[in-house]
Amino acid sequence: GSAGGAISGDRVRARVIRGRDGGRRDGGGSGGGGGRSQFTGRVIEVIERGQEHFVGVLVKEGNRWMVEPDGRSLHEPVLIRDPQAKNAKPGDKVVIELLQYPEGDFVAEGVITKVLGEAGRPDVETQAVIEAHGLRTEFREVAVEQARGASRSFDGESKGPWPDREDLTGAFIFTIDPPDAKDFDDAISIRHDSTRNEWTLGVHIADVTHFVEHGSPLDEEGRARGNSVYLPRLVIPMLPETLSNGVCSLQEGVNRFTKSAFITFDREGNVVHQRLSSTVIRSAKRLTYLEAQALIDGNVNEARQHAKTKPEYSEELIETLRKADRLAKVLEQRRMRDGMIVLNLPEVDLVFDDDGHVVDAVPEDDAYTHKLIEMFMVEANEALARTFDDLSVPVLRRIHPEPAHGDIQELRMFARAAHVDVPDQPTRRDLQRLLEATKHTPAARAIHFAVLRTLAKASYSPTLIGHFALASEHYAHFTSPIRRYPDLSLHRTLQAYLEATDNGRNVSGGKKKRELSRRIMEDDRVEGEAELIGLGAHCSETEVEAELAERELREFLIMQFLSENHLGDEFTAVVTGMMSSGVFVSIDRFLVEGRVRWQDIGEDGSTRAASFGRDSRAPGAEARGSRWSGGGDRGGRGGSSGWIVNESTGRARASRSGAELAIGDIVTVQIVAVDLGSRHLDLLITKLPQRGSGKDVQRSKGSRQEIHADESGTRRGSKQRDAKQRGRKQRGTRSGFKQGRRGRKSR
Repeated sequence: GSAGGAISGDRVRARVIRGRDGGRRDGGGSGGGGGRSQFTGRVIEVIERGQEHFVGVLVKEGNRWMVEPDGRSLHEPVLIRDPQAKNAKPGDKVVIELLQYPEGDFVAEGVITKVLGEAGRPDVETQAVIEAHGLRTEFREVAVEQARGASRSFDGESKGPWPDREDLTGAFIFTIDPPDAKDFDDAISIRHDSTRNEWTLGVHIADVTHFVEHGSPLDEEGRARGNSVYLPRLVIPMLPETLSNGVCSLQEGVNRFTKSAFITFDREGNVVHQRLSSTVIRSAKRLTYLEAQALIDGNVNEARQHAKTKPEYSEELIETLRKADRLAKVLEQRRMRDGMIVLNLPEVDLVFDDDGHVVDAVPEDDAYTHKLIEMFMVEANEALARTFDDLSVPVLRRIHPEPAHGDIQELRMFARAAHVDVPDQPTRRDLQRLLEATKHTPAARAIHFAVLRTLAKASYSPTLIGHFALASEHYAHFTSPIRRYPDLSLHRTLQAYLEATDNGRNVSGGKKKRELSRRIMEDDRVEGEAELIGLGAHCSETEVEAELAERELREFLIMQFLSENHLGDEFTAVVTGMMSSGVFVSIDRFLVEGRVRWQDIGEDGSTRAASFGRDSRAPGAEARGSRWSGGGDRGGRGGSSGWIVNESTGRARASRSGAELAIGDIVTVQIVAVDLGSRHLDLLITKLPQRGSGKDVQRSKGSRQEIHADESGTRRGSKQRDAKQRGRKQRGTRSGFKQGRRGRKSR
């Protein structure tokens, strides 16, 4: 075939061929889209294999033993000659190493290197994801002992005196975090000068560099990981929890070493002054997001329900929170004027039973305090980036390039489907207008996903590119050194700067500034541009692997739940993409995506539901990877069963009846098949939108569980609830920038 024996992740040499339809779309995952290309490619040589170890389920087919691989990187079963060598049995989840890659008519051949346990068990599937993505779970003993030693030494240091630090233990400083967070790496303080109408924001970040010596075994462990990984019900930390949950955690009522950024804003949120300092703080209060929001809203009783510490709230705390709320909104308005792109991508919180199985999914909360913390952290990150840009000292930046021209075409198609025009080379303002115009329409989710795919993936590099989505000229991660190594790298450069400037008090310009730059760059802890390029590439890769691992495991757990509990049930969904092969829709309640084939939608717009028992597989889905085909006429144009697909507009029209389907349409779908191995979800549309009448056409009735689009939440995040205790139990990861604070995909 055109793959030439290559699999996902391989480096290959390919020949570009002009063709009719080079686009291909796999089901599963979140976010729709996909489009056609006038080019296809053919692999002519595999230069380097990207992956040798895979995870899958061992099965016996006649006299042969095969492993059906998980995920979408390896599509065909792998032959196993001697499964008894590891005492593996059918149905086990195993790790394999490929001995022979698939090529032509020959199947891949492998050997089992590890038996993980019975497939389908949450703990086994979690371990499978860890193995598949090569995540490091154990620390070397020398690193653990070093962390213990650093923690023990802090007992004496915490009592003072601190000649090299600014004493802020008497200042009013507090934290806002998820309710089940164990590590608190950022705290804030707010002052408002009513005479000058100026705000001073203090962002205080755990001084991890004080405990992790550059080049030490502990540092090497953190560098190799690159970041913490947040899987459902499991955190794989970048640094030992002795530090992350102990002396580096800004807990309430105890002295902690921090690096602080103080930023003064005018009444419109413009920066008028900033300074940096090594500090000692004592957090006056630990708050949760919902608790802080309730206090801002004046609902003390509500706040107490979300408290994780003693629910006592001083007037100073409440007034400071309200100041923080006002400042955050001023900063947000300024950023919106500058062109910041805000994507409201819904996310659900998974509900688990005691064994780790998903039993439900609920919308996450939309408290503004998430945005409040995000705005403050972004300001601190910019302050650090500006400081070192002014000194011409290279640091590892968080870069986000402008969208490439070719990436805009799919977005323009989505926009046309929503009756909004987008120019060939849209500016931030154009994207803002598109998002605003579709904000309260059914197409909102599809449009936001399309904009997300248009935007380049943010990554780490010393290059002065800026951050497109944040409308930021200078941006570098500073606020999460516990869980992101790029932040730790920046903290080391900051430490060199503070040591050379009397803790930030003696910063000069002119020739003295050049001398300061030279001193910083000659510091052994500060890496040069060449080293930063390599470090940035490494940390970008580890971040991607962490995101993929989390997404893969969440996807599996949701699909397992649907397969065991909702086969044949109906749900509300939104059309997120379409191609000649089918329609892609995202189920509102679970935010998981599947495919409906055109031939399963009648040309006259009618639909049909499948009838089968809750415990059965879908008809026609006996073999792994097969796809059940329901009713509907065959033939038609492009294999679309009488439906004419216009991918340039994101709309499809039934040639006889004139029925239409467009990206963003709300439909009802039935779950007909779930392939857990490949993470594929096959659906039928049982209810189409009816144009012009404001009503929907429903051709079948049966068991239904409808969740309206506006019930699925408006922001990303990842929390969880205990199935027995319905109170909210957050895992401690947020999206957007807050997500970055918790080690997940970040801006």
